[in-house]
Amino acid sequence: MPVGRTTDMSRAGAEPVTEAGGGTSSQGWGDVLRRVLAGRLPLLWLFVAALLVRLLFNVLVIGMEVPTQDTFSDWKEYDLVGLSVASGTGFTIYGQPYLIHPPGYPLFLGILYLLFGHSYVAVKVAQSLLGALTCVVILLIGERVFTRRVGMVAATIAAVYPHLVYYTGILMSETLFLFLAMVFLCALAMLREDFSPKRMAFAGVILGLASLTRPMLMFIPALLFFWVWIECRSTKRALVVTATLWLWMALVILPWTVRNYVVTGAVVPIVATHWVTLYGANNPVILENPDAVGGWVDPEPMRPEEYRAAYVAFMSEMLLHRPLDFVKLELHKLKRFWSLFPKTQTPRRDALINLLSYGWLLPLFLVGMALAARVPPTPWMLYLWVAYFCLLTLVMHGTTRYRLPVDPVIILFAAFTLARVWDRTGLGPRLQDWGNRISRSSTTTGVAP
Repeated sequence: MPVGRTTDMSRAGAEPVTEAGGGTSSQGWGDVLRRVLAGRLPLLWLFVAALLVRLLFNVLVIGMEVPTQDTFSDWKEYDLVGLSVASGTGFTIYGQPYLIHPPGYPLFLGILYLLFGHSYVAVKVAQSLLGALTCVVILLIGERVFTRRVGMVAATIAAVYPHLVYYTGILMSETLFLFLAMVFLCALAMLREDFSPKRMAFAGVILGLASLTRPMLMFIPALLFFWVWIECRSTKRALVVTATLWLWMALVILPWTVRNYVVTGAVVPIVATHWVTLYGANNPVILENPDAVGGWVDPEPMRPEEYRAAYVAFMSEMLLHRPLDFVKLELHKLKRFWSLFPKTQTPRRDALINLLSYGWLLPLFLVGMALAARVPPTPWMLYLWVAYFCLLTLVMHGTTRYRLPVDPVIILFAAFTLARVWDRTGLGPRLQDWGNRISRSSTTTGVAP
């Protein structure tokens, strides 16, 4: 039995389809085509508008031939490995096997470079397409979890949301990862209706692809155990879903893990830099730097086992002897994750952009979370999605880049708030009546005597 979803199609904004004359032959193919397009035109217009916004941003702000801004340096490695993939020498850099970043984004670049040459324009166009498709997926998530109106409002906001638009203009993995993360979230919304093996397999495969792009979602099935249990009240089903997602994810990741073992002789599931990442955010130096605390600093060069030992020693010291300082460090991470101005000195232009986008959505998001909890079915998967990335931030470090997969959920809850205000205030019918009167007035004045 489908779980957690009402059977009333009007909740998703859908309309029942009636057939006149008992089939399509009496209507003609033109009528059929018009009916099909009538339901898809909003999606098409949304996609075109979102794509246009991203292309204009790349042309007018970043530049189509500019790979990134000075803020990021990882793009150079992505670029070199992408060229190596395109040339047929595999995932190497300077002749050495590459293990620093996951293979998903370099493979994405390698395919584009193979098809179009070493073209940053091709990358910008491809990422703009992915960004526009992400807006469509956000619409589908909102439609399945809430209503079609909420989905349309959320997707419209996402189409122009600066944080989502920005990353289409730089050679970083965020845009590809966000698209895969939203497809995975949409797959979870589909699972909410029917926990079938095919849907679980699809979700697991997408989870594997997302993890090969950025390994941030590898452990989310553990949290999804609680989501399935809440939806079904069945421990057995929760265990089956969790295990199935991990199994399909592991099958996708396995070839890359085998490759890493062949080139290194060690078991490296995706990347070999996790201890560096953890120690860079949790070390004695960062506690003494008010501009960096809660974030990440480049630690001194060490061997991987030394990073692990240093991280374990630091965490043991904090938990056993300095618990208050540990709590402060974790709070600083969350502050950076959720802050309007994560940097101590945020440029005025960036501060204004944050204030006019994330700034006004944040209170609507909080209100939407409270309202949605009172309207069944409760969107538990969205709550757990936010909770998972907060937990991830506490383990790693706080940055707005890590908040990127949460931004669409922020937008969805904010759209839910706006839809509720629309319904409660009666603003919708008033605007529709006002529009009808204008239409009638223009028709009357336009008729010849």
